[in-house]
Amino acid sequence: MKYNINLFGYNVDCDLKVENEGLRIEIPEDNQNSLKQYLIRVLPKYGREASNDSSLEELVKLSIDAEKTLEGRMVEPKLKLPYEFQPEIKEKLIEAAALQEMSATQLLIRIIEKKYQEIIG
Repeated sequence: MKYNINLFGYNVDCDLKVENEGLRIEIPEDNQNSLKQYLIRVLPKYGREASNDSSLEELVKLSIDAEKTLEGRMVEPKLKLPYEFQPEIKEKLIEAAALQEMSATQLLIRIIEKKYQEIIG
């Protein structure tokens, strides 16, 4: 079953699999790469060192530690983009973001990250 979960302040598309009363969450590789890039970008804000050389496992452990220290959830940095959109494009962006329960800026970042992963690999 396709589902969207929030990990460390980042919405990730995943597949939920139920077998023999056990639940397994599978995150496609491109979404794992996007999550990794997000964590590399966000963790320094919470006093954790992260780099492109960090493994996803290391980043997840650092994120769990950061959230335990915070006693709350990490959040994605807010960006104010210096772009003006046509009103109809802006409405579509806001509507699409609302349907995915995220801000328009978060949706733009997600779209850009996915496209980046497609191009760069």
